[in-house]
Amino acid sequence: MHRLIIQTEAMLYEFRKHIPTDCKTAKSIDRNDSWDRVATFAKDDGFLDLAEQLKESKYQLLKQTH
Repeated sequence: MHRLIIQTEAMLYEFRKHIPTDCKTAKSIDRNDSWDRVATFAKDDGFLDLAEQLKESKYQLLKQTH
């Protein structure tokens, strides 16, 4: 479980370095918003792969905890 959280956060950190500072996704990551909120902004900004990865990580995390 902890590995998934660390991997997802590392993925977000790396992704953030490569996107414009003024996009909604960057601002959401900078605020340390929830994965769901970041995914919503990512989808709006056209980062569909990121949105899907965040939803999959959340699903896997929920699956591991139940």
